[in-house]
Amino acid sequence: MNPVTGVAWVAAAFLSASLFSHTVALRLLLLLVGALLAAIAVSRNRRDIQGLPPIWIPFALWVAWAVLSLGWSLEPARTLKELRNELGYAALALWICFVGAQARDAARIFLTVLAAATTAVIVIGLWEFSNGWDSYVAGLHGGPGNHSSALLTLMPCVAMTGWYGWRAKWPWPVQLVVWGVGSLLPVSAYFTLSRTIWLGFGVQLALLGGLVLLRRKTWSPRSRILAGTFTFAILAVTATALLTIQVEREAIGAKSFEQDPRLALWPEIVKWVEKRPFTGYGFGRGLLREELSGVDPLLWHAHNIFLEALLQLGVPGLTLLLILLGALAREGWRLARDSDEAIAACGMALIGVVAGMLVRNMTDALLIRQNALLFWGVVGALLALGARSRTNA
Repeated sequence: MNPVTGVAWVAAAFLSASLFSHTVALRLLLLLVGALLAAIAVSRNRRDIQGLPPIWIPFALWVAWAVLSLGWSLEPARTLKELRNELGYAALALWICFVGAQARDAARIFLTVLAAATTAVIVIGLWEFSNGWDSYVAGLHGGPGNHSSALLTLMPCVAMTGWYGWRAKWPWPVQLVVWGVGSLLPVSAYFTLSRTIWLGFGVQLALLGGLVLLRRKTWSPRSRILAGTFTFAILAVTATALLTIQVEREAIGAKSFEQDPRLALWPEIVKWVEKRPFTGYGFGRGLLREELSGVDPLLWHAHNIFLEALLQLGVPGLTLLLILLGALAREGWRLARDSDEAIAACGMALIGVVAGMLVRNMTDALLIRQNALLFWGVVGALLALGARSRTNA
């Protein structure tokens, strides 16, 4: 087997494992095997394989500042552990999936393996929900927080695969499989009882629909009606889902919007940021867990990706994170504007994945552990699939 093809299979298996909780050992094993195979593949195929993703410089700068925070961290040992878990493994995931997705049959490998894994994790989640909320929270699918993050990462990929399959006139059985998997996503999303996931779906669908419509060279009256209907449908479904989910949440003891303790937490976070605006308190969630517990015992971190960046790494850390996210958006936009629809599908999916991650992390800090591995792995794969499509064009 070609080493690059081997990396593709390992990377697809790794992304699949990242959909599930309690698979830490398997993920680490796949990262190790994938890194070895990727190193061999890059060394043997330097002329045909791009060794590093196009965002590697902003990613490296962000990681470098996080590493420097060891010098001023409140808990250096905790920071060191988080650097390994959250950035070291994420960097390997990004690289392995980027290299693997450059294999000749990468699209088929990734789509086949991930379609099976996505279906499995959703079925498992629904079965666990039928056994009660306590079973669902601790389930193999990762519980509502991790599972909702995974669904927001997967949805743009499934949607744009369906769009491209329709445009490329794939066989109907294949298209039905893609849309069948896609139809399971909102069903599974409902049972997470997450409000944010519906906001994320709404933003993602609006962006993807807008990007698809922008590819039209002319706007006929029919196109305008289609755009308006699509926008109205997104708003209606999002609003209905939010209200329904809120009722379900309050039925099991959750607080209303107005009583959400995060509204009291965020001003407190700003006060702590003002004390160390340049350095922050060191990389890693929870370095101020005791100080923040006075607001609510369950709120031990910032519950917002940008406030978390400020709290951990100060203004420079937030700036570097924004530059990295900007680089991702730029790559997605560049690919989305390409005349080749395979490349464009990758670019649009990348923009949707980034948007979904940001919306999900506006009210929590879930770009960690399996969620971070899945996110950066999917990012690497989309960047490579777009580049590979251009190379093969």
